[in-house]
Amino acid sequence: MKWILCGKNDAAVAALEHMLEQGDEVFAIGAHGDSDQDGWQRSFSRAARALGVRFDAPRRINSSEVVEELAGFGARALISIQYDQILKNALFDRIGCPCLNLHYALLPRHRGVAPIAWAILSGDDEAGVSLHHMVEDIDAGDLLAQARVPIGPETTGRELYDAVSRAAAGLFAESYPFSDALLATRLVQAASCASYHRNRDFDFSQRAVDWGRPAQELQRWLRAMIFPPRQHPELRHGERTLAISRVGAELLAASDAAPGTVLELSRRGARVACVGGSVLLRELSEPLDTLRAGDRLT
Repeated sequence: MKWILCGKNDAAVAALEHMLEQGDEVFAIGAHGDSDQDGWQRSFSRAARALGVRFDAPRRINSSEVVEELAGFGARALISIQYDQILKNALFDRIGCPCLNLHYALLPRHRGVAPIAWAILSGDDEAGVSLHHMVEDIDAGDLLAQARVPIGPETTGRELYDAVSRAAAGLFAESYPFSDALLATRLVQAASCASYHRNRDFDFSQRAVDWGRPAQELQRWLRAMIFPPRQHPELRHGERTLAISRVGAELLAASDAAPGTVLELSRRGARVACVGGSVLLRELSEPLDTLRAGDRLT
């Protein structure tokens, strides 16, 4: 069988490897501007070139030239895994095969960008991955299958992303080769339950801790921001900037101290005052014993 696979990162590479192991033919479409170098995730373009599959990374996948090329390939289906362009109706209509997407959320919750961070910030008990038919509206097509991943009280953004990536690879393998029966299993997403996030709704460039946030909101934000090697939340201790790499689950009692004040140090970590309570910092980029009770963090 022939497949069009649009994607980037480890989950797309794993899907490509799975398809080739079955002896199938793949037309791989990578993100335009992919560095072609492995980093904290494998480069899809590098993997596709190394595996010798047909490959392109068009600037505009919806251009008439690219659409005609894809239509001429005669694929059984197009599958998108973290691909960074929005596919349009003209493409869906012309290529003449099912177009499916793996989205890193339990749709209809957290459509759009940064669904992992939003699952943590929203206090969800679980995240996951959804396989759905694609429509021009973002992440809004009918559902085919989902895989669920629990979110613990200390789960960080990076930990959840890795778990959901593994679930995505597993759901892809379980769903492959996308039988007619599976494709006919269409569950309409409940619009009343949908949430949608745009670029900049969660600003990852703002890494400084705001101790004036309510305790529960701050604890969730800290966890969502812990995503090595891309970013960590940061605090100022005197002249030093320290990265936070682990936050405790406990939302400890409030105090009269100003937000950002170190209330106590223990084997569990450093308890720091914020609005309506305090958070427990368990790991920093420097030893916790560099802090002292009464220190003011900014």
